[in-house]
Amino acid sequence: MTIADINTKARSLVDADTTSYTAANLLIDVNTAIETLVSKIIQVCKNFPYDDENFANIAEGTILLEEGVSKYTITDKFLDILEIKVKDNNGKWHFVDPYSLAEAQRDGVVLETYEASAGLPSKYRAVGRTIYLNYAPTSSSVTLTAGLMFRYTRTSYQITSDDVTTGTLVPGLASPWHITIARMAALEQARSIKKTVWLLYTP
Repeated sequence: MTIADINTKARSLVDADTTSYTAANLLIDVNTAIETLVSKIIQVCKNFPYDDENFANIAEGTILLEEGVSKYTITDKFLDILEIKVKDNNGKWHFVDPYSLAEAQRDGVVLETYEASAGLPSKYRAVGRTIYLNYAPTSSSVTLTAGLMFRYTRTSYQITSDDVTTGTLVPGLASPWHITIARMAALEQARSIKKTVWLLYTP
C-alpha cells in the first residue's frame, strides 16, 4: 500500500474526510503507528537487523580518529550499536567488542581514563552517543582517516507532508503490516472522537 492508500483506508475506517481527520493529524498518527510497529520488529529481528528502505543511506558510518584520543561522539541518530570495527595501519579491519559497565566494574577498568594508553582498540563502552575506546588510537597502530566504522539500528523513516502530497511512497516495512498502520491511525482518531463526545455530553 502507498501512503495515499493508507490515508484513504484510515479515514474510511472512522467515516472521516479531510476536514474531520486533517492531513496534519493523520500524518502524526501514521508516523506514530509506523514507529510503534518498527520498534516491535526491531526487537524480534536479531539475525537480520531491520532498516527502513526509504532512507537514502545505509545504517552505518565512519569516524575520523584523532591521534591519542579515545573518546568519540556519534552524530547519527540511532537506537542501538550493532558492531564497531577499527582499521589498523595496514588497512585491515578488526572488530571492537562491547565492554559493559558491569564488566568494567568487575575488572576495575575505567575506560574514560584510557587515553593514557595508546594502541589498537579492542574494547569499547557506549554511553549515549559517546564511545570510549580502551586504547587511544595512534597513527602507528591504526588508520586515522575514517578508521572507525560503526553499524547501528535506527527508527523508521518519518513520512513528510510532501510524501503525502505525492502519495506514492510505500512505508519501509513488509506489506502485511501496511493495513495495520491504517488501523492504528484510525484507532487514534476514534479515541479522539470518543473523548470529544464524552466531554460534550458529560453533565
